[in-house]
Amino acid sequence: MVAKKRNTLRSKASARNSQNFGPDVANNGILDESYDIESDPRAFLHQPKETKKAKLLNRQNTFLSNLKGKSTLSDGIGANFDGISKSSIRRRKRKLREELKPRMQDLLTSLEQEKDLRGIIENSSKDMNNDDDIDMNSKIRFVDTKEINLKKIEPGSVRIKKNQPNIRNQKGAKALAANETARFNQVLTNQDFQKNPFGALREVIKLQKQ
Repeated sequence: MVAKKRNTLRSKASARNSQNFGPDVANNGILDESYDIESDPRAFLHQPKETKKAKLLNRQNTFLSNLKGKSTLSDGIGANFDGISKSSIRRRKRKLREELKPRMQDLLTSLEQEKDLRGIIENSSKDMNNDDDIDMNSKIRFVDTKEINLKKIEPGSVRIKKNQPNIRNQKGAKALAANETARFNQVLTNQDFQKNPFGALREVIKLQKQ
């Protein structure tokens, strides 16, 4: 018994189809046709997104444009620090504070001129010692012990004026703190103190001794 060829019918059908459709028909009887795909991005599954680098560049550009706008619009005292970061502002303020501090040259000049201050302190101490001496020829007068000041005034000390707020209570301490801050700001803004701090302190001590 002879086996029959099973591919004869398939080969005949494929040959017939190729004759009908022409050379565009591919193998296995599949027809290749070209389709025009639309250029609409919505036709794709994944939409085009902005990259991280592009986002970063856009943020930097907007930030720089805002800073330039603020610096051009603002004026006055605040214009000096517009468009500057907080750390640089702190560094500038620290530099200004360092400039207000006394320098070594000021210290040397003050040490050279210290003789005048020493002479004033010595004279004041001599006057206080002479006041403490008792003159035997003078008349003796009995005085209450409360009127005698037992504490000796040391040279270089500052006399405390009366009618001042008491630091022991809360209200007086607040008043003294407010007065001290106001006086400190006034001293820092003084031009003489900025030029020669030790010289200004020496003049203040002279005035207090008079």
